[in-house]
Amino acid sequence: MPQTLGRKQLLRCKANYRKDESQLQELDPYLFTFTGHDAIDHLFEVSSGLDSLVLGEAQILAQVKACHAHCIAKGEEGDEEQVPGSGGKIIAKMLNAGIRIGKLVRTRTKIGKGSVSVSSAAVELMMSRSMQDLRKPAGKVHVAIIGAGKMSRLCLLALFSKHPDIKVTLVNRSVDKAQVVLDDDLVKARGGTNATVAGMDQMFEVMKESDVVFTATGSEVPIIHAPDVEGRERPLMLIDISVPLNVDAGCADVKGVFSYSVDDLQKVVQANAQKRQNEVEKAKKFIGTEVGKFKVWQASQGAVPYLAALQAMAERIRKQETEKLAHKLKGINEKEREAVEKLTRHIVDQIFRPIYYSMKEDEAVEEKKDKIWALKNMFKLEPVFKRGLLTEGKTKGQLKA
Repeated sequence: MPQTLGRKQLLRCKANYRKDESQLQELDPYLFTFTGHDAIDHLFEVSSGLDSLVLGEAQILAQVKACHAHCIAKGEEGDEEQVPGSGGKIIAKMLNAGIRIGKLVRTRTKIGKGSVSVSSAAVELMMSRSMQDLRKPAGKVHVAIIGAGKMSRLCLLALFSKHPDIKVTLVNRSVDKAQVVLDDDLVKARGGTNATVAGMDQMFEVMKESDVVFTATGSEVPIIHAPDVEGRERPLMLIDISVPLNVDAGCADVKGVFSYSVDDLQKVVQANAQKRQNEVEKAKKFIGTEVGKFKVWQASQGAVPYLAALQAMAERIRKQETEKLAHKLKGINEKEREAVEKLTRHIVDQIFRPIYYSMKEDEAVEEKKDKIWALKNMFKLEPVFKRGLLTEGKTKGQLKA
């Protein structure tokens, strides 16, 4: 069950949920519903990050992967009960296709490129300006982060994603809280081997040893002023991601100090967001192609019960004709009898092979329906499995696709 924009999304195959239809009707006032082609298109857009609050974000794809894993989950050995919440063949295939298109869109377009959050934009700004402002590559700078709240954690995640071994000092009033942030599982998974903590009473001392200072405290007034950064022997980059600002505007006038505020970061965010928006149409073209492929595959599934019926018919004929010759085969031994059985089964398989391949061909949905309809009428077939498929008395237009 993927979740985006604060919404939970339920995927279901209607044929499997008829008994719950009345319960679902009770939820109708609170739901938005897509069916058929629209449902496939919606899932693929979600997987590609087009339906997320942050355009192109990747978290939703991980949720779709988890949903697919649950969909194909098997019960314990010997337990024939279906795992609660698991899906059937159609839903599993659709989720798998959604994962594939999600990866394709992110690799073939720039929908996920560029920072669109303030914290990640701050790190992007540091990386793009470090050589120009500090005369150092971004991976070689000493970073100080003032504050140990949500923004500082996000800043660490973005920083370690680019440079896992970068030297960082996390400064906070509570050193214990700062250490908790560094010990966060997700933060540790991305890096932090050269990260330490310090108290606020050491802030200016840490700043003297740092090349870049990110500020993200809850202070209502600036905590860094121009006199605090004067007389440095090497350049300093100040990146203020706090609201209200933690860095006084006068710091920008100090020689060798390069000060950036949330306003500068918002410009980066807006520019990147526009770049992502420009990729939407390209992404939708990929999605449209994949939706078409999935519809063709789904249409081909309408042939399965008829192929099964045709296979059963051929097997009956094979056995009947073999039995008619039974009296002529009395003189052969068991090994020779098995050879005759194998030969006749092989003949049937070879006759059916072109039909199977034909049903797998990449073609328009209506052409696929025409083939299945012709197969049904030519051999007077009734499907072995009728759930959700064409049954006697219905028309070709009602064939599952």
